[in-house]
Amino acid sequence: MRTRIEQELALLRGAYPEVEHLESNGEDWFRLPAYPFPDGWRMGDNTIEKSPVVFKLTATYPTAQPYGFMAPNGINFKGAAPGNCGLVPTSAFPGTWIQFSWQPDGNWEPKSEAAGGSNILSWVRSFAQRLKEGA
Repeated sequence: MRTRIEQELALLRGAYPEVEHLESNGEDWFRLPAYPFPDGWRMGDNTIEKSPVVFKLTATYPTAQPYGFMAPNGINFKGAAPGNCGLVPTSAFPGTWIQFSWQPDGNWEPKSEAAGGSNILSWVRSFAQRLKEGA
């Protein structure tokens, strides 16, 4: 595992201790089994408060900003399919996933120290902003 990823994974585990990490084909994949979802999100007809989310980082991270995150296929907001999403054909983690097209507003500015500037933890926390938008 790259030193930078190892350092940032330690930061992420401080907030999300259950995070899983896999390396596959030069990419780093992460799975949070119980990411908090705001009111209105459902799996089928069932209201959810938490759901697994998955995301990947390319080999060019942290220079390249991460893009998108995934949730289980079938997730919806008050019965409506989320917009700007598509089915993900492959994932390093089992399951069928849809990918939310997502980039946080602002500049991606990683610093030499993993805890400074933009990092995996700030990236994961930004998912809440997208989820608050609903479908």
